[in-house]
Amino acid sequence: MIANAWLNTDLQLAPGTEIFRSERRFALWAYSVSRGRLLLRGPADGDHETTIDLLFEPIGAIKIQDGYDGLVIRCATAEEAGRLDTPPGPRVFLLESQGRTDHVTAGAVGWREGVLERTRYGFFSDGDPYDPQWPTQPLGGESGGFNVASARDLLDALGTGDDERPHRERYRMVYVLMTGRRHRGDDDPSGTGVFLSRADAEEACALVAPTVTDCWIETLPIAI
Repeated sequence: MIANAWLNTDLQLAPGTEIFRSERRFALWAYSVSRGRLLLRGPADGDHETTIDLLFEPIGAIKIQDGYDGLVIRCATAEEAGRLDTPPGPRVFLLESQGRTDHVTAGAVGWREGVLERTRYGFFSDGDPYDPQWPTQPLGGESGGFNVASARDLLDALGTGDDERPHRERYRMVYVLMTGRRHRGDDDPSGTGVFLSRADAEEACALVAPTVTDCWIETLPIAI
């Protein structure tokens, strides 16, 4: 298996072709409803230092388990696809594991393998150039908010020493007080303070507003 691949052409995805095989365990990791993306992950563990992210998009229909001990992915033949009770889709991928076969209909599939940095949620969670903010989930799009940390979690993380660096699985929003001009000019914007609640940030904004050109609040995620 090559470490990185993206397959989306008829030549790459000919019916009956085996495109992926691994003996590792994979789990259902994320699903983006708004963007039609499904992510399976083979996480790093005691036997493997790397993580494998396996992505399908755009999704048409899904019949999968929550986890697989070993996984083979094949492109279904016309006969195999015809036996499945699914709406028509561009391609049918068969997921085989321990004598069971599931399926996903999607236009493309790909995977990336590597060591996942502590502040990175996944290999397919790249930043948006139109919203240059740290990605807070494995896939872009609508999120159920399951990885939002509590205020207590944030306070506990602030007390963690610099030599302790766990993987940052969750986040919480903080409120950054900005001063200057919102558009670049003689008085460029600068961060003036970070607050744990909007109410505190608004009070600080009212305090400094008379002495600056402009004052506003930006909401940013903090890794926990």
